[in-house]
Amino acid sequence: MFRAALTRLTNPNVMANRAIGNQTRNFQVFMNKVILIGNVGADPKEIELPNGKKLAALSLATSQRYRDKEGNLLEQTAWHKIKFAGDAAERAVRLIKKGAVIQVDGSLRYNQFTNKDGVDVNVAEVLGSNFNVVFFAKHRTPGEENEEQGQNNAAEED
Repeated sequence: MFRAALTRLTNPNVMANRAIGNQTRNFQVFMNKVILIGNVGADPKEIELPNGKKLAALSLATSQRYRDKEGNLLEQTAWHKIKFAGDAAERAVRLIKKGAVIQVDGSLRYNQFTNKDGVDVNVAEVLGSNFNVVFFAKHRTPGEENEEQGQNNAAEED
């Protein structure tokens, strides 16, 4: 393993890449990407902005299991605020219901506001760019069930 690392360090191609990297050090790539899979805590709330655009807001619970020092299995649940805009917001309101399991792709945002005590508060939320319903909630409306069955039938016919 050490020999492989040493070979890479003395390789002329790697050294040339390092020289180029040093020259372009001002150009760096950053990424703000969040992927969550969890349970929806309540039906999405539709929000209409003053400019007429619509948002969908929901809470998503993710859980992590771990063992403590005594070997007991414990679970820690975190709640995340999720917002969707545009077409994703319309789809979210139509397809996501309380109890569904969804996957959300998006980016982390922070909103600051002053609470009733005059204290500035930062709130983290995920601005969802896309979502997939992993498991639908059990209490969907008949129209949504028919829509899903139609999509499944179309997929089977292909």
